[in-house]
Amino acid sequence: MNIEQEKTGELTATIKVELEPADYQDKVDKQLKEYQRKANLPGFRPGHVPFGLVKKMYGKSLLYDVVNKTYSEALYKYISDNKINVLGTPLANEEKNKPLDLDNETNFSFWFDIAITPEFTPGISENVRVDHYRIMVTDETVDKYLNDMRKRYGTYEDTDTIEDGDMVSGDFAELDETGAIKTSGIFKQDTYIYLEYVKNNEIKDKFLGLKVGDFVDADPRKIARSNFEAAYFIGKKPDELDSINSLFRFTIKKITRNKAAELNEEFYKKVYPQETIENMDQLREQIRKDATANYAKECDRKFIQDASDAIRTSTPFELPEAFLKRLLLETSTDENLTKEKIEEDFEHHINVVKWQLIENKLISEHNLNVTEDEMKEFVKSYFRNTHTHDHDHEGENESDHEHDHGMDEKQLDQIAAQILKNEEEAKRISDKLFDDKLLSFMKNKLNVNYVDITYDEFIKIISTQKQ
Repeated sequence: MNIEQEKTGELTATIKVELEPADYQDKVDKQLKEYQRKANLPGFRPGHVPFGLVKKMYGKSLLYDVVNKTYSEALYKYISDNKINVLGTPLANEEKNKPLDLDNETNFSFWFDIAITPEFTPGISENVRVDHYRIMVTDETVDKYLNDMRKRYGTYEDTDTIEDGDMVSGDFAELDETGAIKTSGIFKQDTYIYLEYVKNNEIKDKFLGLKVGDFVDADPRKIARSNFEAAYFIGKKPDELDSINSLFRFTIKKITRNKAAELNEEFYKKVYPQETIENMDQLREQIRKDATANYAKECDRKFIQDASDAIRTSTPFELPEAFLKRLLLETSTDENLTKEKIEEDFEHHINVVKWQLIENKLISEHNLNVTEDEMKEFVKSYFRNTHTHDHDHEGENESDHEHDHGMDEKQLDQIAAQILKNEEEAKRISDKLFDDKLLSFMKNKLNVNYVDITYDEFIKIISTQKQ
């Protein structure tokens, strides 16, 4: 066997693997003998089928399999032995490789193109300045949360006249050019419209004050929040909506109003069953605490994204772009992916690859990897805290309460092992722990500029950056 590497660019090379009979024939013969030992053909005793017949029947396909396995193993062993930091995966060189001629040849050559991971130093320093937003929880925010809670735990009652915030159910019927209901037109029964979500004030005003039996003529797109919802209103698919230009008559069949839950101890217990809340001040303080925690998670996610972009921007290095385009095209499972689509989105692909390389280096150089022991301890800690929290609210006067010591370590180990068997759950936990490590690392290593901001301002920033 002979293996040679030829440099084809700053970050690319071709590896040639040459096989001769000595590299594969013994493996083929050994496997054929195993086939002979197990062969059971009519006219022959089991295990006594002539070797020549077995070779005729299975030799060619077996030779093909062994040759392919041999050069593949040799290729990856060569890469490992020579400590070549391959980017992506080797790609068969279509120009040099030719179909195997197993009938006439015994020596075979295979060529593979590889890309080599560039050397670089991650741009991590206090010179990299990144904003970390802190969303302020205002009294208005607490009011909004509280109102949403009261609606969620409230009751619904039928009413006679539409007011803002009501839910209206009725039928959509397509109209013709004269404004009459179209014969054999589109008709959809029992559609629900939530008035608070109708953003077109002119349309909303048409509904206010109407009663059961009244109707509104309008374009469903002006009532809906999106084309998806407009299509649902009239019983169509979103991609069918462009071909529909008619107005529709919505005839009101039922008006339902949400009656907000009363602010009392029963309500406090419903929304926070694990907390001791006795008055409005305590309730508002708990809402503020929860909102702050939820907003902090959103801000941390945004910070990781912005910090990743900043680190990537401050870490300049080149990538073998032509090879990466081939890699994307040849290894993608998306049947609709084309060269044109790759070109169109290539800047995004390059940024993703660059960050993956930077992230991998940060993991190895700063010990950011998540271990199985850490995942196990995370699960055990969760159940310890949950169990303790549950018992904090049990009857404190129970005479046998002091005998409850919670779950022991053996039980916690069993629970953790069972949960981590689920690959999806294990990945979720691993990702969460890694994000925590990465967040802490970024906050310690970068120049973090904390910016107090309202939630609306935060949403505006995110929306602007997505465009």
